[in-house]
Amino acid sequence: MSKTNHNETEEEYIIDTNETEEIPIAKPIIKIKSDPEIIRIVGKKGGDVVLHDINLQFIMATLWWEGTPQLETFFNILELTIKRALQEVHPHNKLVLDYIYTSNDTLKDASEITVEIENIEADGETVDIEGDIIILSGNDNRGFFKKLTAFRRKVKEPVHREI
Repeated sequence: MSKTNHNETEEEYIIDTNETEEIPIAKPIIKIKSDPEIIRIVGKKGGDVVLHDINLQFIMATLWWEGTPQLETFFNILELTIKRALQEVHPHNKLVLDYIYTSNDTLKDASEITVEIENIEADGETVDIEGDIIILSGNDNRGFFKKLTAFRRKVKEPVHREI
């Protein structure tokens, strides 16, 4: 009889701990992977995963053909793609995005622009970021002296966007 009571006590204990045990809520994650042709933005939360690609060659060729501001338009596309990827796995109203872009010369003459994403928040909740650096590079047609003195003209701009 004491064995039966012991088993009942164990069962009650197991039920009590399972009821009070909290299940961790999955945190949204944005993962960014870039190569010279494609930037892949992955939104994850729990078991939900969504992929969005930005084809750099197609985008830059279109922008060049239309004569639109290339860098500004690229940043708009990047920001909206991040918002869309996150929206599909973690619905939200307001996205806060902080990043810094750095060029190796003036924006007109730059052959390399680095974008470092510092912070992403969706409705005040911090989003984990994996792969937070994007490097855009092209042909460097600057002369020797222009390359040598480029550190003086280097551009480093912080950007804070609320979408």
